[in-house]
Amino acid sequence: MEKDEDKEKKKQQVLFVSQDYILPFRPLELNHEYSVLYTIEKGDKKETFEQNFSLRRLKPDSSQNEYHFIQIDKISELLVDGKPVHSRAYKVAEKTAELLYPLRIVVNKYGKWVDINSYYKLKERWENQKEAIKELFDGKTFEMLAQNIENAIEDDKSLVGLISGNWFLRAYFNGIHRAYTRKFERERTLYFPVAAEVEDIEFSIVQKVNPYLNDLNQIEVTQTGESENEYLNGNYTAGYFLNPNNYIIEYLHLKCDFVDIDQRNTIEVKNLDESEIFVDSGISLLI
Repeated sequence: MEKDEDKEKKKQQVLFVSQDYILPFRPLELNHEYSVLYTIEKGDKKETFEQNFSLRRLKPDSSQNEYHFIQIDKISELLVDGKPVHSRAYKVAEKTAELLYPLRIVVNKYGKWVDINSYYKLKERWENQKEAIKELFDGKTFEMLAQNIENAIEDDKSLVGLISGNWFLRAYFNGIHRAYTRKFERERTLYFPVAAEVEDIEFSIVQKVNPYLNDLNQIEVTQTGESENEYLNGNYTAGYFLNPNNYIIEYLHLKCDFVDIDQRNTIEVKNLDESEIFVDSGISLLI
């Protein structure tokens, strides 16, 4: 037992802000590329979706710390079960996504996505490119594409509803940067989408942060809980691994298990730059 305690003492402690044990959200250095892998298992069937995205913090017009503007962009094609897809439906979906990205979102001080910041830019992008896109598709396919896009950008509420189903966005900007108790944990209610065009499922979770860095010099945050939906019995688990120098996510995995419908959804996000992390001993915790 004493050896285990000595081992913990040798580990680097996580630097929190203030006596409230706040794990801060400081995306000033956020300019990263991530691989994103979705795995959906239902019964004996398993399907994977893989794509790379970039995240970059945009410089605000005014000096404030309550909100941050983040730009998300797609930097690779979508692979389904490890292979590119060339169906008509996929081409329509891909062209729709091209118009949505780059997407600018608003993230609060807890690292949680709260709104979009590019609605009018998206409408303008569609109007400017509509005729050129029309020449790329046959009439029926273009009608399908145009209907998808115009439904999505009918108003900012419709667009927010569409973006809300993005698992990468919801998993990454999950609001893990919060104050913790002296036991380095907290209880909270969390909402997460099970599938597109389905209302979020409510989970009651316990969120914990390890007060010591792991062997890779990362901060570990875990979430475990159960659904509060009377019609859908589900378990939720997630793990986040942060760079201690800037509190930016290096890797995350999130899993939702639904026994009633025999389905498991897994999300894995990994920084494409896998450089070794060296802790900056001169880090400042002043806000």
